[in-house]
This record gives sequence, C-alpha cells and structure tokens, in this order.
Amino acid sequence: MDPGDKWMDRNSGPVVRPYALTGGRTEPADGEVLDLVAVVVAVDPPERAEGAVPVMVTPEHRKILGLCHNPATVADVASDMGLPLGVVRVLLADLLQNERLSVLPQRRAEDQPSATLLKEVLRGLRAL
Repeated sequence: MDPGDKWMDRNSGPVVRPYALTGGRTEPADGEVLDLVAVVVAVDPPERAEGAVPVMVTPEHRKILGLCHNPATVADVASDMGLPLGVVRVLLADLLQNERLSVLPQRRAEDQPSATLLKEVLRGLRAL
C-alpha cells in the first residue's frame, strides 16, 4: 500500500464504499449480467465524432483495462481488483457499453474435449 494513498486505511481497507464506484448501481445499465467465466479483453477505443462528449473513465475502469490487455475471465478480473463481483460486473458493463472491452465468444459444446479424452488425460496424469 502506498503511504500517500488517502483512499485506503491500513486497518479498515478502502475508504470509498463499493457502491460509490458504480454510482449506486447494482446491475449493468443494459441489464445483461456477464457470466463468471465470460472472457473479456480490452480493445482500442473507437474514434469519437467531432464534438461528441468524451466518456468518463474512472481509475477503476483504467485498472480493468490494464488487467484485460490479455483475455481474462470476469472472475479473474474481480479477484485482481479486490472488489465485489457485482461491482466489477457493473464496471465491466460500462466498458462494454463504451466499446472499450469485448467479450470473446464461448466455446461451443462440440468444441469441448470429449469425456473419453479427459479420462485418458487423467489416467496419464495418475500414472506419473
């Protein structure tokens, strides 16, 4: 912890409550809640039209964007942020809505390894 960090208290943790980070919102603005295993990745910001109002990006948003330079699951981002999952989901939804993040497509069932293959791998690991 940085000794000059006025938003942290050594004994009690963050001084700013999580709901303050989301403006009191408990759900994403679009209502779509990301799954724990959804994989998100940062993307370059889209070009804004001349005269368009710039999108507010908070320090928490910037930290998420830094964590998502490489694809990461929602659960991993929440863990790395040290914030409640609900708060991180709202912050991720903000970034998705502002086209700063992208959700990678989930694997289809037919793309998943078969149960037989998994059993063979497990058998091989046990043999080690």
